[in-house]
Amino acid sequence: MFNKLSARKPLNRKSILALLLMLLPCHAVVADTLLVWMAEEQAGVRDVAPAAHPLASELRRQVASPVSVLSPLMDLTDQQAITADRLWQGDAQAVLAASARYAPDYIVLARIDAQGAEPFTEWLIWHQGDRQSLSTQGDWPVQAERLLAFVSELSDRVAAEPDQLTAPLALAPVMAPSGYLLTLYRLDQPADFLDAMAQLRELFGSQSIRPVSFNAGTLRVSIDYEGAVSGLRGELQRHPRFNALPDGQLEFFWN
Repeated sequence: MFNKLSARKPLNRKSILALLLMLLPCHAVVADTLLVWMAEEQAGVRDVAPAAHPLASELRRQVASPVSVLSPLMDLTDQQAITADRLWQGDAQAVLAASARYAPDYIVLARIDAQGAEPFTEWLIWHQGDRQSLSTQGDWPVQAERLLAFVSELSDRVAAEPDQLTAPLALAPVMAPSGYLLTLYRLDQPADFLDAMAQLRELFGSQSIRPVSFNAGTLRVSIDYEGAVSGLRGELQRHPRFNALPDGQLEFFWN
C-alpha cells in the first residue's frame, strides 16, 4: 500500500490552486457604474467640466470596488447632444438620451458653482427611472465623499425594497401619448438615436415629434400627423433610412 501511494505524482501549484478555488464560495460580482456629467460656472462662464476635473478625480479615487465612475467621452456624438447650458438647466431628456450609449446603472449630473470661497455643487442622480437630488459644499474630497455615500444609501434602499417580480403591482392610469406611435428598431450605434430624431424632425417638424421611450436599441416616438396612418406610413417608407416591417403597422427598421 505504501509503495502504491508513494508512486503517485505530487500535486503541482496549478492543481493546488484549482482545488482551493473549488472550496471557495462562488458569488456573482455585479459592478455598478456611475456615469458623471459635470458643468461648471466660474467667473460668469459656464462650461462642460472635463474628465480631469478635481471633483471627478476625487470620485474615481474614493469609489470602492466593484463600483466604477465613468466620465463621458465628449466626442462628436456627445457634443451634438450635450451643451453646458443643457447640463446647467438639468435637461433630463438630453442627459438621459446622451447617457444611453454608456448603459450606466446610475446617471449623475453635477452643476458646480466655483465662484464662491467654497465650491457649491447641485447633484441630480437618476437610477431605475427615479431622480434624486443632493447639494454639497466644501473641498472636493468632502463633496466626493458625500455623493458616494448618498449613492450607497440609495443602492441600499433599492435593494431593501420588495422584489418587483413578486410584489403586487399597482398601476395608476396612464394617459396615452397623442398622435401616432412609431416604433423604430435597430438603433444600435451610439449616434443612431440622434440621427433618427433629426430625420423625423426634418420630416414632420420639431413640434410634432415627442420621444416616448428608448431602450435596447428600440425607439418609440409619438408623431402628430393630420392625415391618415396610411399617409404617415407612406412618407416614412419613401425615406431611405426607414425600412417598414411587412405587417402594415408603424414599425420600421433603422437603416
